[in-house]
Amino acid sequence: MVYGKIDLFDVKILNLTKEDVINEIEKIISNKGKEKFYFVNADCFNKAYSDLEYKKILQSAKFVLGDGSGVRYASKIVKTPIIDNVNGTDLLPMICDYAQKAKRKIFLLGAKPNIAEKMKENLLKIYPNLEIVGTHHGYFDWEKQSNEIVNKINDSDAEILLVAFGAPFQEKWINEYYPKINCNIQMGVGGLFDFFSGTIKRAPKWMRLLGIEWIFRLVQEPKRMWRRYILGNPIFIYRLYRWKREKIK
Repeated sequence: MVYGKIDLFDVKILNLTKEDVINEIEKIISNKGKEKFYFVNADCFNKAYSDLEYKKILQSAKFVLGDGSGVRYASKIVKTPIIDNVNGTDLLPMICDYAQKAKRKIFLLGAKPNIAEKMKENLLKIYPNLEIVGTHHGYFDWEKQSNEIVNKINDSDAEILLVAFGAPFQEKWINEYYPKINCNIQMGVGGLFDFFSGTIKRAPKWMRLLGIEWIFRLVQEPKRMWRRYILGNPIFIYRLYRWKREKIK
């Protein structure tokens, strides 16, 4: 199936619904294929503005998915409205439901020590037959230990790898080790583990529907999030309009 694309800062976002993403994951695994999945929000684009390596990784990926109110607003500005807010936190229950029914194995990599294990414990309460075949925290030496981690992932026979290092580190790690990793689906999921481990509370559904989840995050973690939202959001909008003017020339 051919999907529409949204061009933001010369990065092509696939205009998919969450159901479309699950269908694509199912097809890739069934056909023994292999793909990288990345999510992008306003903060990701701010990082990609000064990190050209990260930007090139996003530009080279087939599955780049739009996440958050900033991307939704930007898609309207460029006259290609996004049809769904495809974020990892809403997508994970659908991935788990699919994986449990189809008997697909999942590996959790990232976050602080013990967070992935707590997330596994919580998910198994909801999906008792889900096969989470391995976990590992994200606090390891990339140069010295990455090959060992890759071997652990491959030995688990997982088809779905969720990597939670935060952007752009997870995208860079996936991009570097993608050829060595056997998992069909390799997905960067940011702070997903913190939500599902119960470490950080997610915004109420009504705030998510209104596109103001960022306010909830800011109130929860003001010291960590103020720069991302209070400074980052206006910078993102300014750069968007400037980029759009330059594209029209």
